[in-house]
Amino acid sequence: MNRVLLVVDMQKGLVNRDNYKELSKKIDELIAKCDYDKYVFTKFVNKKGSLFEKRLNWANLKNKDSQSICVKIPENALIIEKYGYGLELKDLKQIKAFGIDSIDVCGLQTDACVYAISLELWDNGIFPNVLVNYTATDPKKEKQAKQMLIHQFGQVDER
Repeated sequence: MNRVLLVVDMQKGLVNRDNYKELSKKIDELIAKCDYDKYVFTKFVNKKGSLFEKRLNWANLKNKDSQSICVKIPENALIIEKYGYGLELKDLKQIKAFGIDSIDVCGLQTDACVYAISLELWDNGIFPNVLVNYTATDPKKEKQAKQMLIHQFGQVDER
């Protein structure tokens, strides 16, 4: 079976808190020490007129520099651009084509994009093995985010 790591939204324009910078280093170490068969990286692109802009008054990640991924990307990585919290159906189909029933998930934001993508993976028959020590969100919400994942998926990976 293929071992796949999905890295969510580790982008220059998002890695702006100390715990996010620390997470970036930890994910680089994870990629260097673990021998995954495949890697998938998501890259959020905030389109003009998006709900993030209109409803949340959040206009970041509009240029290439802020959208750039700030962890080391292995050569065999699939990079998926996304425009919301989760993935599009075509992207889920690409991941399903790996023939996997489980995928390790890490990255930003534990309680938003990591959570949304994990729900979508689950609904598409792929168990999201969330590496909670390789995810981050607002430090005040970390415990709650972890509990939310445990409630939905029955477990999290605390390696």
